Amino acid sequence: MTKTTFLNEDNSILVQEANAQDLKNLALEYSRKGDADLAVTYILKYVNETSDLSFINDHVFESIKSTNQYIAIKQRFSPKLNILSSLYIFAGFLGFFVFVALSIKKDVDRTSAMLMGLFVLFHSFFILHLSLYVINFQYEVPHALFVSTTFSFLYGPFLYFYFKRVIFNYKFKWIDTLHLIPSLLLFFYLFPYYALSGLEKFQIIFNQSNFLLPGANTIIIIKIVSLSAYGFLIFKMYKKYTVGGKSRSKILWQRNIIAIFAIYTIAYIIYAGTITEILMYPSLMHLQILAMVALVFYVAYVSYMQPEVFKGEIVLANPTDLFKYSKSRLTPSYSTELKENLLRLLDNDKVFKENTINLELLSEKLGTNRHNTSQVINEHFNMNFFELINTYRINEALEILKQDKYHNLNIIEVAYEVGFNNKVTFNKSFKKLLSQTPTQYLNALRAS
Repeated sequence: MTKTTFLNEDNSILVQEANAQDLKNLALEYSRKGDADLAVTYILKYVNETSDLSFINDHVFESIKSTNQYIAIKQRFSPKLNILSSLYIFAGFLGFFVFVALSIKKDVDRTSAMLMGLFVLFHSFFILHLSLYVINFQYEVPHALFVSTTFSFLYGPFLYFYFKRVIFNYKFKWIDTLHLIPSLLLFFYLFPYYALSGLEKFQIIFNQSNFLLPGANTIIIIKIVSLSAYGFLIFKMYKKYTVGGKSRSKILWQRNIIAIFAIYTIAYIIYAGTITEILMYPSLMHLQILAMVALVFYVAYVSYMQPEVFKGEIVLANPTDLFKYSKSRLTPSYSTELKENLLRLLDNDKVFKENTINLELLSEKLGTNRHNTSQVINEHFNMNFFELINTYRINEALEILKQDKYHNLNIIEVAYEVGFNNKVTFNKSFKKLLSQTPTQYLNALRAS
């Protein structure tokens, strides 16, 4: 029941309780009279009372369907699908598919795959939930009210533990569940809203299109702190891992995920500013969704094209190579043949010891062109020419140093012998690969 205003025959105002049927009849009556203002007023009251959006029907309100008032409420409740919203919906469902695919994928580290799958799944929930508002479909599914808010504090922990798992092969302990406490508290806080009936949730959405929870600002601040803190911890792990001079291809996957996560964090801060009306540019809220969409597409691409990432072999081809070799005529069989010949030149002939060796000379020895040689090195070794040659040179230097039982060799002699032209380049390459200088390595070797 709702209070509504009636006019008596003497035009005096009478306020009394009206049920849904009364509101419906009043809307129809004023529509027949051509009074669009009052008809629309009672249409809105009836819809609020019943959540029956089908009542807004051109056939029912034939006499006022061309009025601005009626057109305005039709637009308020009609879904709006466009290219951008279609992209969001597609990305949301793609995220669910990625989660399922990672969950059932064989020959992978199941723990890390599940962590990444859940990380993507939470993003997908948020994308689909926010898409309801983007396409103006939130009135049709009131039970979705605040459904993605529950996951607000989980993005950081799941990505953090994913990195711990893939970088350090971390074994989980019961104490790690403490990271879930903020999310559990948030769920209990939201539970009274989840327990509301569909009509009650509809009325919240209907009456306050920009409805924020009591304490929403606190939730927003905690989420920003959570994203920032876990982002910092993840970046520290990444830096510690890269100190060892890992090949760019071995750290590209982590670097890209961290970059997207950082962009998402910044985008969320902007999103928070828009929903709290600190920033008066509502369109900026799309930045957060686009960051999430980028993450979903990226993980989907990697899980399909290079599933070895989820086998613990964190090796990823540089995405620029997708276009770099798109017009290559190098067949798979010829590529394999060139790889085998290259290994022979490196392992048997030790061409890397020639201090004049370059990509052109190496290509001549292989009997092919520079483009093919570069492609073979990138695709089969996940390195560029200089990384490959210097890796072989350093490994050769290690063997020489290990065999120097009488300590007769000095560092510069070893550098020249394996193909380096100067000590500086040798030291730099050595430290990149072993995380210590040649002198430090030699001292440790002699002390053992």
